[in-house]
Amino acid sequence: MLYSQTLDKGRFETWSTKPEINFYQVTQVHGVEIVRLETLPTEADGMMVSWHDLNQPLAIKTADCMPIVVEGEKGVIFLHAGWKGLADGILKRPEMALINPQQVFIGPSIHVCCFEVSPDFKENFKHSSFFKVSEGKIYFDLQQEASRILKEEFPHILVSIAPVCTCCNNKFHSFRRDKTKNRNWNLYIKG
Repeated sequence: MLYSQTLDKGRFETWSTKPEINFYQVTQVHGVEIVRLETLPTEADGMMVSWHDLNQPLAIKTADCMPIVVEGEKGVIFLHAGWKGLADGILKRPEMALINPQQVFIGPSIHVCCFEVSPDFKENFKHSSFFKVSEGKIYFDLQQEASRILKEEFPHILVSIAPVCTCCNNKFHSFRRDKTKNRNWNLYIKG
């Protein structure tokens, strides 16, 4: 295991290889669809499940994108969100409100230190204040933008962010760093 974080109602873990346990997962497509477990297997970038029905871990694969756990009063949503999903509104999907979200955890992912973008990338986030210029290069803070969106949608939500940049830390798989096809396996396990 590369990383572990205890949350209010469960545990988040990141593994460098596929864990030898049973779990639910979606076929990720860098989109915004969030599905219920009864529709699996399917293409989507998020799973929503009630606490009663969560009987095995949820898995999201990443290689710089954000694995996002949303714990709510009525259940949990586990998301795969890169810049495209964030720009296309995955955190504003109506499914989010259905669980009455209370706490969010953003797992290991590429941080502003390594997420260099082109000037035209700003068009995707026209109103964001989370661009940084350093030595003539533009960088974008995905985690802070995600946090802003979540707090705008749900003002009382608590957001915490893993301090691990997948691009800086070579224990993690990073597409930006290595152009790898390997993925980090992120699990959410009910507590």
